[in-house]
Amino acid sequence: MLVISAKSGQLGNRLLLSANFMAFASENNFTVLNPALEEYADFFSSTSQDFLCCYPSKRFSIAGNQFLRKYYYKINRYLAESGRFNTIDVKREQPFSWSNSSITKELKSGTINFFQGWVFRDGWFVDDISNLQKHGEEIRAYFQPLKKYQLNVAKLISNIRSQSDVIIGVHIRHGDYQHHQNGRFFYLVEDYLKVMKSAQMLFPNKKVTFLICSNQKQDDDCFQHLSYVYGNNHIIEDMYSLAECDYIIGSPSSYSMWASFYGERPLYMIRDVNKTLEIEDFVHFYQWQGVFYYNEDWSKSFWEWTH
Repeated sequence: MLVISAKSGQLGNRLLLSANFMAFASENNFTVLNPALEEYADFFSSTSQDFLCCYPSKRFSIAGNQFLRKYYYKINRYLAESGRFNTIDVKREQPFSWSNSSITKELKSGTINFFQGWVFRDGWFVDDISNLQKHGEEIRAYFQPLKKYQLNVAKLISNIRSQSDVIIGVHIRHGDYQHHQNGRFFYLVEDYLKVMKSAQMLFPNKKVTFLICSNQKQDDDCFQHLSYVYGNNHIIEDMYSLAECDYIIGSPSSYSMWASFYGERPLYMIRDVNKTLEIEDFVHFYQWQGVFYYNEDWSKSFWEWTH
């Protein structure tokens, strides 16, 4: 049994982490428990009905609530740090992958293996993409949102499609990104506009509508020369609305990467706001490649996406 016993980042990071554990478990006949999903578990059909957040899903399970999930996470943190079980602490010296890590030798079958550490963050999964692709269908099924969120997403996308030929989702990551890695991936609205206008030029004689999703309120006046619609301003509905677009644009973020994975839609991660886009710059999830740059100050370590 594999237990994800420590939280790593926010929604996108935890979904990518979960997906990698699930793919590995499917390949090697393990069960995964995911108490670290805690505050996001109630958004999804499978985990909302199972406070253990078990994969593969069990036939009989108990629905969770905020109290149960918080307690479940705390007790797993205690057990992981107690020294009574096999606890694997993933260090940050280099990107982790199941395929290239000696950590798999530390796994003990027939017992509980607790994992803590960032494990799969941003591009740390690139060496395991083949497993994600192989088990993608069941992973996406497991993380299908609740029906109410699906209906809201479907209504939004249907309304846009009724008056558009192409929908391009734009994830404007502001807020926390102003300070994340010293603002490396924080782009001004003017920067996003440059990229959006360049993307629009890829589809001459077609009606392009931009679906704008952001973690910070944006000024309508900035987008007045474009056809655009705002997302529903809901963490799950925005993510899964991006997954329904024809193309996705965003700064390097696991949030937009999950949308790309879930919807199987090509994503352009902004690295140069002055670049003239080509259609080949939009990359499907399974095609991502990159280089990891390590720094002793972990906050300065980063992935540079090469494609």
